[in-house]
Amino acid sequence: MTVLAGQDEAGQDQAGPHQCKCPSCGAALEFAPGTEGMVCPYCRARLDLDVPQAGSPKQDYAQYLTKARTAVTMLPPFSLSCRNCGSAQQMTAIAGRCPSCRSPLVVSDNLGGQLKSPDGVVPFVIDKNKAAACFREWTSSRWFAPSALKKVGTTESMNGSYLPHWGFDDRTTTDYRGQRGDHYYTTETFTTQENGQTVTNTRQVQHTRWSHAEGQVSRDFVDMLATGVSAPDADVLERLGPWSTTAATGYRPEYLAGFDSPRYDIDANAGFASARQDMAAVIQDDCRADIGGDEQRVDELSTADQDVLFRLLLLPLWIATYLTGGKTFQVFVNANTGEVIGERPYSAAKIAAAAVAALAAITTAYLLYRTNAR
Repeated sequence: MTVLAGQDEAGQDQAGPHQCKCPSCGAALEFAPGTEGMVCPYCRARLDLDVPQAGSPKQDYAQYLTKARTAVTMLPPFSLSCRNCGSAQQMTAIAGRCPSCRSPLVVSDNLGGQLKSPDGVVPFVIDKNKAAACFREWTSSRWFAPSALKKVGTTESMNGSYLPHWGFDDRTTTDYRGQRGDHYYTTETFTTQENGQTVTNTRQVQHTRWSHAEGQVSRDFVDMLATGVSAPDADVLERLGPWSTTAATGYRPEYLAGFDSPRYDIDANAGFASARQDMAAVIQDDCRADIGGDEQRVDELSTADQDVLFRLLLLPLWIATYLTGGKTFQVFVNANTGEVIGERPYSAAKIAAAAVAALAAITTAYLLYRTNAR
């Protein structure tokens, strides 16, 4: 019988990491993206999993807020004992690898209800080989990049990770006050000089007539995402997105086996505040459309939230980390779309060579010009 670490022989929950053993050789299995099962990295044996119901559950946000919780940054790390090699360590990530034997570890401990467990997983669409190809295409287009960067685009350099994100549904109603601007035109006479003579012409001049406007707009938002981690930076993740959440499945710890997944360090409150800023930009556009006219000014907005639902989703990402010039750089590949965002170094030698070549070309062109001019 295959025993999932975190359970005893009878299937009862125990403290400790989830580690699913290979039915053939006993090694720790890893989840295989794009499939419905796990695979042994050594003997390639497979183990099918029961697929959770499509979609992941959403919870009432107001009800979630009624329970007091310790600030997430104050929560202790997990204390783990690897069931493959027996080594003990502490970690804050909910998924990673044992530092001693490199077996995958997945934590199911919610620290006494203080830490919210994931609700769903957005599956990997871009596999490791495709991610490496996307990375190589990105590096090939980086001018003046050091040669070391070109050598990083291998599958061995790519690490899969799930990043926690908060997803919010919100039914909003917004009352607004503002002004509507309607353009009108008048004919203006002016004089100008043409061929030494004064000529009188006319032109149309635009004016704006402003009038008071107020009204109400409604907008339903679904899965407005806000990052649950402080690194990578939110602006990097925004440029890397969007991820499609429509394919999100229910959560199983086994889905994280073989991948990294940090514990969220930005709580739901901060996540909702961030999501609300994104909603506000959309709502303001709705108000402008409702005001109509040629120009609009929105002076006041009052938005009411109703039936707010939320969930904690894990979004897939490939990460390549490389070292050059004594500095570490990271490149990220969206595992939904293949979009690549990353840091890149510049090769001083290549820039200097290009400058010398450009100077030589200018000098050659100048000498040819002087020669031909004689």
